[in-house]
Amino acid sequence: MESPHLRHPRVRRFDGFAARRPLTTVLLLLFPTAYGLQLIWGLAYYRVLPGGSLNTLIGAAPDEFAALLGNAAMIVIALYVTWAREGRAGLRTLAHRIVRWRVGLTWWLAALVGLPLLTVAIAVLLGDNLHGDAVLPLLTTQLAQVLLTLLVINLWEETVWTGVFQTRLEQRHNLLAASWLVAIPFALVHLPLQFFLGTPVTAGSLALAFLVYLVFGMVVRPMFAVFRRATGDSLLLVGLLHSVFNRTNNEDGVTAALLDGDARKVAILLAVVVFTLAVALTIRRSSPRPGDRSPAETQRRDNVTNPPF
Repeated sequence: MESPHLRHPRVRRFDGFAARRPLTTVLLLLFPTAYGLQLIWGLAYYRVLPGGSLNTLIGAAPDEFAALLGNAAMIVIALYVTWAREGRAGLRTLAHRIVRWRVGLTWWLAALVGLPLLTVAIAVLLGDNLHGDAVLPLLTTQLAQVLLTLLVINLWEETVWTGVFQTRLEQRHNLLAASWLVAIPFALVHLPLQFFLGTPVTAGSLALAFLVYLVFGMVVRPMFAVFRRATGDSLLLVGLLHSVFNRTNNEDGVTAALLDGDARKVAILLAVVVFTLAVALTIRRSSPRPGDRSPAETQRRDNVTNPPF
């Protein structure tokens, strides 16, 4: 990292601003950068600029490639504000949270199968029909998709939203309020994807897409926040849960392949609520009362659930 004494005075002033206002800095940098990269890609995709076939070379759909560009911008910005706020020690702490995998087999199983099983069960209760043709090949394919999206998109996406943004907001707001605040930029950053879905884009369709993303964000972001606490601040497990949610909810996902009917579209939201409550109750039951903890244990748990950012 370049010595601060060698940096331009204006750059040093901005570093100081980022250290004092990390979340404001994320928002100020994120949307111009992410939207700008996706605009350039959109112009290339629609043949205004060269390079529109790039997505086929890497085997990604146009909207997936746009998401990759947005995530690349987000993770760079997140690393910058973490460095500005906490220096190299903060970057090491964030890296440890990203790769934290020793969280117990129960939480790994919960992340992998909890949402799909709940969604299928609720959808069947609501009237969908379950069929089990070629279940093993289906699950193998879906697992491969989960791992791919985890490593390429969702781990880095949740490093930004859960690891940097929401963790800091929880120092000033309760978990639910922080989750709903995160849902707003979370929804906004997804809007450019609408231009790559092959359907007409209007002001009305963008407004509707924003509302859909916002509602989904307000439902799933508390789940990710609760799961982060349950897994000892593991962003790896939160990213995995995000990937599983996508493969459970998507039209080409596991529940769409296993169920006949449309009840699954409501069932996934109900499953998220049930999953979140179950995880929250598990945390509550397993947590000792404050008076029962030693001072060292109290400090350790506080550092896990609310890292000093």
